[in-house]
Amino acid sequence: MTLALLVGADAVAATATPNVTAASTSEPKLNGAGDAWAPFSNALGFPNSSKSIKVFYLSDDLAVYPLNGAGATVQLRPKTSGTPINCTFNAGVPVLSGTNGGSCTFRMTNTAGQIDTLEVFHLGLLSGDITLTATGITASGGNTVDDYNSDNVIPGSKPTPAAGPPLSRLPARLVLVFDKSGSMAWSSKLNGDPVCGALYSPNPDCQRWKVLRRATGQMISVAKAYQLPSDQLGVVFFDNDATNTGGLAAMTTPTLDAVLTEIDKPAHQPGGGTSIGDGIENLQGAVTGGDNANFNNTMLLFTDGAQNTSKFLVWDGADLRLNAANSPIGGTLVRPAGKQLSLCPFRLRLDDPSDPDSSSLLQNIANYSGCGALNIETTLDNPPAGAIQYFLQVLADTLIGDKLELIQAAKGEQAAGAGTGAPPAPLDMSFKTSKKDLAFTILLGWDQAFQADGRPNIKLSKDGVDFDPLHNPRFTVSGGQDHLALTLRAPFCGVNGKCVSSDGDWKMQVARTLPRGLGHWNLFVIGDNASIVSRYSVSQTKSGIGEPLQLKATLTEGGKPLAGLPAGTVRAFISGPELSLGNILSDGKGKAGDAPQGDPLSAAGLKVQAMLADPAQRDQILKALELGAEKGIELKETSPGVYTGEYPATLAEGVYQVSYRIDSTSSDNGAFTRVYTTDHYVQVAPDAEATAKTIKHEPARPCPSTFAGGCVQLSLTPVDAKGNRVGPGKSASFQLVQPFEGGIVGDVTDNLDGSYTLVIGYNKKGMAPPVLRIDGQTLTLPDAVGTGGKSDGKLTGDKPIWQQWWVWLIALLVLLILILLMRRK
Repeated sequence: MTLALLVGADAVAATATPNVTAASTSEPKLNGAGDAWAPFSNALGFPNSSKSIKVFYLSDDLAVYPLNGAGATVQLRPKTSGTPINCTFNAGVPVLSGTNGGSCTFRMTNTAGQIDTLEVFHLGLLSGDITLTATGITASGGNTVDDYNSDNVIPGSKPTPAAGPPLSRLPARLVLVFDKSGSMAWSSKLNGDPVCGALYSPNPDCQRWKVLRRATGQMISVAKAYQLPSDQLGVVFFDNDATNTGGLAAMTTPTLDAVLTEIDKPAHQPGGGTSIGDGIENLQGAVTGGDNANFNNTMLLFTDGAQNTSKFLVWDGADLRLNAANSPIGGTLVRPAGKQLSLCPFRLRLDDPSDPDSSSLLQNIANYSGCGALNIETTLDNPPAGAIQYFLQVLADTLIGDKLELIQAAKGEQAAGAGTGAPPAPLDMSFKTSKKDLAFTILLGWDQAFQADGRPNIKLSKDGVDFDPLHNPRFTVSGGQDHLALTLRAPFCGVNGKCVSSDGDWKMQVARTLPRGLGHWNLFVIGDNASIVSRYSVSQTKSGIGEPLQLKATLTEGGKPLAGLPAGTVRAFISGPELSLGNILSDGKGKAGDAPQGDPLSAAGLKVQAMLADPAQRDQILKALELGAEKGIELKETSPGVYTGEYPATLAEGVYQVSYRIDSTSSDNGAFTRVYTTDHYVQVAPDAEATAKTIKHEPARPCPSTFAGGCVQLSLTPVDAKGNRVGPGKSASFQLVQPFEGGIVGDVTDNLDGSYTLVIGYNKKGMAPPVLRIDGQTLTLPDAVGTGGKSDGKLTGDKPIWQQWWVWLIALLVLLILILLMRRK
């Protein structure tokens, strides 16, 4: 039996600088603490004599090649005990027989003058951790070669974190919080979609639960290539309450695969209400406990619904809290003081788009943790490219932090072959890696029409060298029936021994082997680069329609600002709705239908569904729900390494998608690319003066005895200065800004035309009116709404009813009529 260890460690010529970073991504890898190498182990072996231990010798000076190992001393031994095994020089590949069991040979191979490899074959098994040493290898031209010892890897010292970007990272702690409420069995597309059908009973392949599984499966395939033994994983499922799958466990291939097994279990199928607070709270204590600082902690929240069951996740204006009252007052902090935790939401619900939980709350969560919340219909195709990209972005920030970033994102479709039964022509794809990319992962996904069974054929090529990733042992391959994840670590070599440089363009051909008509695909490429770090944000200086989006990309290289990128190489592409949802929904003629069982919709959500079902109104409301044309904006450097821009055309309420695309060059990395997608919810900010003109109020009867100052019934249509309406759908967000001696009596009524009716109770007479908070925005009510009888004389439409001029006019007319009638008698 052959001991087979595939090792990509670096031993370098004395005339070259040791590439510690490159070694950290090969076998052996850094341990979890980052202060030593993970040991060689025979668990890495394959019982196949064609496999071997490989040590790569790199140099910036090609004059050192070829290397000569004929006089070298190469030994294998167990670390703890045992006699060293001397390996003999042999240019061939041994084959296990009855006479050579336990023997060890080695050879040197040269790769087109670019890299030489020491290859060691051991025809047997070793127990325990293994040490490999190699001394006496000689170089051409009088150059020298450093000795190799796998205990040290870099000759003379054990690895330590370098200055600038670290070689190691904090262990990751990733908690997946999955919503399994009843609506997760609904359609992932809008009601009446030609492929998915009805919202509540869709084509099974369109169920939201399937979207969740597809995105999770592809993320897991990537995670396998980059997780460390010290990383941890947790999985929570919630509906009316929450359960987890066994707390936090080591993130390994078996535990990652088990996530999909749990998703498929009957106990975890959709059903019940929605308690986001319970879902977050379930493992919150485990990630914010005493060892919090020892991990990079992230919760990825995947939900499709408005909260309807305690506990609730709420925003108090400064922090996220959990409480039973769905109120911004009181409750426990999601992220206790001094703790690190990112809460990254992905909201997938399309049936209640105006609900505050799906708009302003998720925007506050995204701002709080710095990770956006994609919630647009176009992200939910099959394969769900937008959802997958978001999952990958969260994974990159969690597992690798500053090292792992997206360098390519693409999607498309291809028709079947032209009537002959033959597969269509191969698809051409491409991506670019840079000088300091230590590894990359290609994630290719497809639907069943694209590839009905098995895998498509894939060929990579660069600099005249072809790579067959499915038959090249240097590629790590994982995946499922709808995707493949292919990871290649430096040095980038084919099975024929030919290697290519890290920087430059890669071409990729994908050939479908079993197509079934029009097929859809997505492509993501992730680069492992410890040098370039990029961060992105979208914000508004002031909330509201017409307020520009502030776009920012911050880049560093080697820990320093990456300044001076050429003009036009840092860009953002923005798309948003054509019409404001509140206006269209207010003016819509549809009436709210019956609420579905199990996971109810608000009246506004039911009105949305009625309008989608009406051919006369469907196109109009789609203009408020779907993205319009994309517009590109160049970002310019406003301070070293900080590139900013402004998008002024926020002409409608809704979700705006922002995709950053960088295609530039730097001194250390040469040509490089980065992609990142996020979004921002532009809401209607009510204007006090404009809204005051819509207010009607009168004493409310009955009034609970607890409100000694009486009650006022108030009807209003919250609008901004241009008349854009807040809602329908925002009634659940109405709150009184504290402190205030009183409260809202009962529920706020949503009249579904942009207006709302509510009753405010006052604890005593002589009080000024409260300040309303609607969808997170404050609205100051006029004095006349209070119980102090105040009026500035300007808001004549807002005086108590007995002070209105038209009331007195009517009374006078009635009196005159009575006098005339009495005179006739």
